[in-house]
Order: sequence, then structure tokens, then C-alpha cells
Amino acid sequence: MAETSQVNITSGLDRAGTLQQSVSAGVIHDKITILPGHEPDYSACTFCLWNEDHTLGNALRPDVEFCGYSAPHPSDPKIHLRVQMYDNLSAVECLRKALKNLRELFQSIDSAYSKSLQQGKYIQEDDVDVRAVVAETLEERARAMDIS
Repeated sequence: MAETSQVNITSGLDRAGTLQQSVSAGVIHDKITILPGHEPDYSACTFCLWNEDHTLGNALRPDVEFCGYSAPHPSDPKIHLRVQMYDNLSAVECLRKALKNLRELFQSIDSAYSKSLQQGKYIQEDDVDVRAVVAETLEERARAMDIS
């Protein structure tokens, strides 16, 4: 692995267009960062994604040499995503492409869902008053116990 300089290589995807987000404590984290230990040509990187979980980790399985993720701790709102590319291709570009594809997929799903709602093509169930149902069930059980 190449020797790194004192430059902070862990924040801002090396200033390549980091998404920012605010967390409840008022601390602003980079949405995506590159952890130390990446290859100099970025063909192998471990990304830290804040406020993401296994759902996103599972979705990001691009056509790469290796892709894996871990959640460092269940109480930390982040995952680590390791991407290693063939032929020294950029893992950063691969992640960007995967995120773009997911965004387009979600937009397509949202559009189809909204269209279906507007056309009324869905089954509509009557709302149920859960408290009333529970109360009625308890009363029926109480009456059944009184009878026996």
C-alpha cells in the first residue's frame, strides 16, 4: 500500500462532491467518506456511509472484483462498504454510478406508484379501530369465562 501524506484523505471523497447531512446532535458529517487504506488509484476503497444500513449495503453490489459491507456497531448510524475493482478502475466512480442507478430506480418506482394512486388502481381496506376490536375481544372473553 502506498504511503499517505498528512492530507486528510478520510473526508469529502477527497473533495469530489460529498453529500452533506445533519444529524440530530447538530454535528454535520460527510454523508460518504473514504476510510484510510485505499489504493492510490482508488481501485480499492472502503467507504463510510452515514445514516445507512443493511438495505443500502445489500443494494450496492456492482460488477466488481469484490464488494462487501459491514455495520461497525448496531448503534452507529453507518456502514462500511468495501469496493475493489478489476483493471484499476475507480471504486469512487463505481459507487457514484451505483447510487445514480438506485436513484433512477427509486424515481421510476415512485412515478409508477403515484400514477397507480391517481388512477385508483389499488385495493382500499376499511380502517379498523384497533382499540375497539381489542376491547370487544376482551369483553367476549370475559363473558365466556362467566358462562363456564
